[in-house]
Amino acid sequence: MFSVIFDMDGTLLDTQRIFIYAFDYAGEIHGIQNMGKCVPDVCGTNEAGSRKYLENKFPQLDVIKFRSDMREYIAKNLVVRFMKGAKELLDFLKSNNIKFALASGTSRPSVMHHLNELGIAEDFYAIVCGDDVINGKPAPDIFLLTAEKLGVAPEDCFVFEDSENGIRAGVGAGMKTIGVEDIVPFSEEVKGLMFKQLNSLDEAIPLFEEYLK
Repeated sequence: MFSVIFDMDGTLLDTQRIFIYAFDYAGEIHGIQNMGKCVPDVCGTNEAGSRKYLENKFPQLDVIKFRSDMREYIAKNLVVRFMKGAKELLDFLKSNNIKFALASGTSRPSVMHHLNELGIAEDFYAIVCGDDVINGKPAPDIFLLTAEKLGVAPEDCFVFEDSENGIRAGVGAGMKTIGVEDIVPFSEEVKGLMFKQLNSLDEAIPLFEEYLK
């Protein structure tokens, strides 16, 4: 039997786009325009990776204050909701007793807030967050740790990801990695790495039905 691992922001939940507005908002406070264009570069990374990126790209920036302003914007404006087909896929996996887990670069407090908001936190066999590993995506660490918590071999896992960092991490972990684009189109190189590309998560149901036969 296979297991399934989901990224959260932009894959399972529609929580990625708001980061563009939050970066723009916080950037303006700090005198830097159009910081939202940086979001694709940090998609999928954990907090440490994002912080390092900002420190290198904007040496003059007070990164701690910037991130605080960004989180304030998100807290005031985010409406947590599923990506297209996400709820249907989760229901399918539950009804077929297929174990599924979450592997998100986001911090645990944010992850748990979002999952509890939708009442699905208890549905996951394991929840691994960005602060659970030292090396964030594109390193495979978070997916390898998730497989360990699931008690399964990496090669028996399907991974769903929307970011190139996430795709590289899933492939690096030796998992069947499926890409579902959100705010950033996949490069041809990354398309060549993934197991399959879908338009939305519900398209995975027929794929898994074949595996269950």
